[in-house]
Amino acid sequence: MGKPIGWGKCNIIVKDLDTENSKWTKLGTPKENTTKLTPTKGDKKEAPIEGGENEAVKYSANKYILEYVLRRLAGRKKPFKDVNGVIAHHYAVFVQPEDITVPGPRMENTVVSLSDEYSTEEGGLLTYNHDGLKPDSGNIVKWCTIAKDLSTIKEGATLEDTDVVFIDADE
Repeated sequence: MGKPIGWGKCNIIVKDLDTENSKWTKLGTPKENTTKLTPTKGDKKEAPIEGGENEAVKYSANKYILEYVLRRLAGRKKPFKDVNGVIAHHYAVFVQPEDITVPGPRMENTVVSLSDEYSTEEGGLLTYNHDGLKPDSGNIVKWCTIAKDLSTIKEGATLEDTDVVFIDADE
């Protein structure tokens, strides 16, 4: 039998970095197949020499966006305060795969934006984008696990930092 894969129903937690003593908050379950981490490859710089070969090649750092869509349900409030899609505070975010032994992406510092959408086919949708910012140390995206199974936590529930101890998969 093969090793577990990080696909399937995920759980997302966020933490407001601009509010003192803030806690991790569990978001609602995203719309199916909408949670994705998308890298934008860094710019390539080449040093060509006579004959067309490169003497050197250098890349700038990748950029990352984590995107997910939440449905507008009766009684569900937006998880972030916004003004026309602009969310003022910075947030940390972690996505836990369905199998909690598989690492999920964590970004320690992001800027969040919102696109409100509506159609008669889908209803109201909230599309959130977390643009990764350079953290104090390490990579923008860190692949981690936590011991806590987030599927057992209700939407809107908060967790202390002691409940969310990250284990870096690459260290």
